[in-house]
Amino acid sequence: MRRWCNCKQTMNLELRTVIFAKKIEIKNVPVFSCMSCSTYEVLKPVKAHLTEYLQTIEQPTNYQVVMFSEMNEVANLICDLCNRKPELDSDELANVMDAYKQERINLLLDVYQCALQMEDKPWMKDIQRRLEQLSQFRFEEHFSEAG
Repeated sequence: MRRWCNCKQTMNLELRTVIFAKKIEIKNVPVFSCMSCSTYEVLKPVKAHLTEYLQTIEQPTNYQVVMFSEMNEVANLICDLCNRKPELDSDELANVMDAYKQERINLLLDVYQCALQMEDKPWMKDIQRRLEQLSQFRFEEHFSEAG
């Protein structure tokens, strides 16, 4: 599976840092990048969440570092997988992503049971949001076989 740039070169999936307002570093943002023409595309399932987060930020007074992988479950999934298996290329990543996603969903369902037993509604809501992000994510949809 490959993601192709408009310049007909392969794009790589990587985790990047986005700098906002010269005061906020947002780390672990999944981005497709083309080394040939320097084109970058934020992975579509996280783009809306990143944009939403940027709109909520007030003008910061101090420099901040934010881990996007702690806010977005798809970014977390990709970050964890890249940290566990840094040697994977895009083709191999696609092959293991579904199994890893299912493992993460099972873990979140177990955590949800704990939150339910504790009657912790904010925690339950957070887990539901994370499960929704993962259940809507189809890794293979972000690649094209053209070339």
